[in-house]
Amino acid sequence: MSKELPLKVRMDVRDQWDNAQSSVHEAINALSKVLGHTIEPRIEWVLLWSTLKDKFPDNAVFVPTVVRYAIAWYERLSARLENDAYADWADKLLDALKDGRALSLTIEAAEPNAKVTRPSTKWSPKFATFNLYVPRTEPASQSKLETGFDKDFENLFGGEGDGNDDDWAEVVKVETRAGLPPPRVVANAALAAFEKEAPLVERMPVLDGLARPNQLFASTAPYILMVEERGATIVVQSSHEPSLELLSAYLKKWSKGNPNDSMRRSVLKIDLLESESFQGMFDTLTVERTMARNNNGPNPAFVLAFIEGVLGYQLVSTVGVCKTYKSTSLFK
Repeated sequence: MSKELPLKVRMDVRDQWDNAQSSVHEAINALSKVLGHTIEPRIEWVLLWSTLKDKFPDNAVFVPTVVRYAIAWYERLSARLENDAYADWADKLLDALKDGRALSLTIEAAEPNAKVTRPSTKWSPKFATFNLYVPRTEPASQSKLETGFDKDFENLFGGEGDGNDDDWAEVVKVETRAGLPPPRVVANAALAAFEKEAPLVERMPVLDGLARPNQLFASTAPYILMVEERGATIVVQSSHEPSLELLSAYLKKWSKGNPNDSMRRSVLKIDLLESESFQGMFDTLTVERTMARNNNGPNPAFVLAFIEGVLGYQLVSTVGVCKTYKSTSLFK
């Protein structure tokens, strides 16, 4: 392994990519059993790192992200081939592979001028090669990743995918049963009745394909947030770290100074607390008075109004002094 790569990247490549017991190899072997061909991944780590390192200030995230993209690619192709509704599409793929040449998946960075917001894939019949293009953007969410690959595979032998899912985000894929017409795209409103008859079946994600908690829960809806009054302290806990950070910054910006405090501290004492469960992630915010009167806490109305009115969370339940909120919208 080249010393041009940071030590952490080299270690992750060894453990998560080259290791024959890794989740990537499990996904490759699973596809081989379904397809009857082995599609070997090819990647120039030094080149990919030098191209994308500006997007990965934390180099510990780089290899797991590429691993996640690769696993999703193999998983989505396997799922498509195992679905009888895509039998005609599978036949086209087998026809494209019938010359028996060694197959590969080339993983490389997207072109600098490519307006892509997620990983995308294409098929090169001349070289019998699949291409997986890693965007020069922040890591893509799992839902966007899988939906995007489904779109690319649908257009693999006709039509062009652009790696931008603005239009695709409002539609969903419908699975069909044997004897029915080929799969089609329908509006969300038309899906409810169908789901009662044939619910969609998804594969369980693999462990190595999941990002770190702070990244995973920032890019995966729903976001969960809980507010509890513990004596004179308001405690806000959330799976979405940026929500807590914005609330904390807003309260600190506008909280006034205490004229009765010789140290001229703010009326509110606001603390972001690092998670006791996950490293490098804040999951709790506490709000209390610096000098409480009669043991009274701060007014919770502004915190609740910010959560619902600004962040857009919806109240799910209230149990005693604890309120639970949920947001199904993904924040950029």
